[in-house]
Amino acid sequence: MLAAVSLIGLGSGIAPAGGFDCKDVPKPEFPNEVLETTFDSTSADRASGGGTGYQTYGWAGLKWHTYDLGCGADLVRAPGAVGDTTLGNTFMTIGKSMAAAAFWLDDQTKTGQAAADAGVEPALAKFDQIVFSISKGMRSIYGQWIGIALVVVAAIVLWKALKADAAGATRTTAFAAAGLALGALMVGAPQKALEVADETFGSLITETQDQIFSVQFGDDGGTLSGGASDPRNVLIDKIYLDDWRKGWFGQNYDPEDKARLGPDLRDSLAFTYDQQHEVKDDPKAQEKLAEEKADKFRKIVSSLEEDYQLSYHQFQGKDSGRTSIGFMGMLKLAMPSLLWIGASILKLTALLAIRFAVLFAPVWIPVAIAYGGWLSRVMRMLASAYMWGVAGAVIVALYLMALVQLYVGSNGTVDGSWRLWFMILLTVVCWAIMRPFKRMSQTFSQNSASMVNRKARGAKQAIKRKAFAAAATAVGGPGAGAGVKAAQKLGGRGEDAGDRPQTLARPEGRALNNQRQQALTQSRADARKAQVGGRAGRIGQAANAATEREARIAGIAAVASRDMARGKGGVDSKDADQAIRSGAVAWKRFDQDEADAKVQERRARKELLSASVGQRWDGGDRSAIAPMKVYTPSRGQSATSSAPRRSAIKPPENARVWNAVTAGTNGKDRYL
Repeated sequence: MLAAVSLIGLGSGIAPAGGFDCKDVPKPEFPNEVLETTFDSTSADRASGGGTGYQTYGWAGLKWHTYDLGCGADLVRAPGAVGDTTLGNTFMTIGKSMAAAAFWLDDQTKTGQAAADAGVEPALAKFDQIVFSISKGMRSIYGQWIGIALVVVAAIVLWKALKADAAGATRTTAFAAAGLALGALMVGAPQKALEVADETFGSLITETQDQIFSVQFGDDGGTLSGGASDPRNVLIDKIYLDDWRKGWFGQNYDPEDKARLGPDLRDSLAFTYDQQHEVKDDPKAQEKLAEEKADKFRKIVSSLEEDYQLSYHQFQGKDSGRTSIGFMGMLKLAMPSLLWIGASILKLTALLAIRFAVLFAPVWIPVAIAYGGWLSRVMRMLASAYMWGVAGAVIVALYLMALVQLYVGSNGTVDGSWRLWFMILLTVVCWAIMRPFKRMSQTFSQNSASMVNRKARGAKQAIKRKAFAAAATAVGGPGAGAGVKAAQKLGGRGEDAGDRPQTLARPEGRALNNQRQQALTQSRADARKAQVGGRAGRIGQAANAATEREARIAGIAAVASRDMARGKGGVDSKDADQAIRSGAVAWKRFDQDEADAKVQERRARKELLSASVGQRWDGGDRSAIAPMKVYTPSRGQSATSSAPRRSAIKPPENARVWNAVTAGTNGKDRYL
């Protein structure tokens, strides 16, 4: 009630006396005072403006305001309009900030003549001065270390020569010569080294993108590097300003803006670069110019409903829907800006890689002379960085070409919905191919992997775990520290886990384990089949021997009975005794064969469990040894074990069996 009374009293007492109607006009902005200049420092001040809105005003005047909500605090009188406008401006600020960062990073990737033509001074030029000064101060240290490295190289070459290792001596000498050449260039003449790198590798990145940017669009001959088809002008004039006008004048406002309400409103809300220079140190001139822009703003407001049939409530911010418009505008600006930022980071990584190599050359060149692996590793890093720099430049150039074609070259044949969905799909595909942050990390992490680095990483992890346990003990007491240590041990990360070498998991380990398991299973199945087949054969042989023995005994009995009938003797004749003895020997031989077969079967099972399958050996499940072919020579034991063993019980040499024809037998097994 007190707030309402004070507002009513303020309105009734001041407005009639001074003509105050609570229609405060938004204050115009200078190009160097908006938030976007934090990310795009080159847009804070330019020598002169002209051309497009971005070249004339920078990022000034590109936000929404509420107007004519009544006297008093706007949040009290119209909280919906204030909240809608504030949230919409928040979304738009995010999109504009990402676009500003993309513009600034693209300027920083320009070097040499390209930077001079664009009128920008990239940060790399200032960074080069730091590199030159540090390299000059490190020359004395490099002179001492290079002597030690050459002594080590001489010792290595002499040792390889004594061992008659001509290839090793030649390789060591070649690496040392290459390291000396790079050291002479990077340490002795760092300016020349960076100049050569920028003119060869750096120009490969910039010229590749410039060739694509030189493609012309439309009838006015504009290209991606200038004019209305410049990606910067397309992002601001064709994409952002369309949504900015909708927030002021409504969704149904003419997208071509034939009445030019958008440029007039932008001029009333922002100072140009030339005006910023004029009123820089003159507050009175600034106030006078701001009043002129306020009159221009009131003129636009007065003609909204009468001349253009536009909604006054929309312009006030009451029925604007600026939150949804701002969100869609942020999405349209964020997608190309994020991809542009990623490509610029890849290009900057490539340009900075050679500069860091020159900066730390006094440290790594002596080591590379003595150990060639360091030299090859640094060269791989530089090659990977420049390869992905070129790839990023090509991908973002093609993406921006498609973007310009959608908004400039299509001449309105593609509507807004199709443009938005095509931008989303194209952004996802290009980002999946480029993946700039992952490529940047892989460039250095994968090419720097070595035994020393693995041990260093293990020690670092052990230190982190000990520090974490100590912090837990200090904060939560001994119980918390004990709990952390127990959790680390249960997780396989004890205190000494970083001190011992970790077994690296190879990507082919699972496939090799599966192949080994399948081969082992198949060999077991083949062994069982062989055992079953051998057992069946032995049983068949025993059955045949038993059948033959019974047939012979039956024949002997028949002959004996016939002789007894004729009175020639009994069953205890000499032939019968020999047959009986031969049958007993056959039974003993059969029993011995059965015992020998069981012994062989047990021995085969032991050999099967302990033997490796095939000749491809990978060291086992947790081994880091590469798969190799293993040659296993034949041994005397395997040769003897493969030969059939004979029974220790041999029949007498003079044993004879009477094979007389037995009456009533037909040669078939009587048990079948």
